[in-house]
Amino acid sequence: MTVKQKALLQTAGILAIIVGGSLGINLILQNLTAEQITNGFAILSIALLIYSMYGVVLSRLEYEETLNKLVDKK
Repeated sequence: MTVKQKALLQTAGILAIIVGGSLGINLILQNLTAEQITNGFAILSIALLIYSMYGVVLSRLEYEETLNKLVDKK
């Protein structure tokens, strides 16, 4: 498979995800109340904050491990 064919397939996949996601969101929003949407947004916000905190902690630990390896080489 050529690079152009791979790019075409990946582009088609991305467009399919965008269309499917927008249709799915539209269906979900039509069937939810304002309170449910607000609660969902709050839960997603908290989940994003937790994931961000995990990323920061993971980066710090990886940096510390790399630093320790460099110090041990001396």
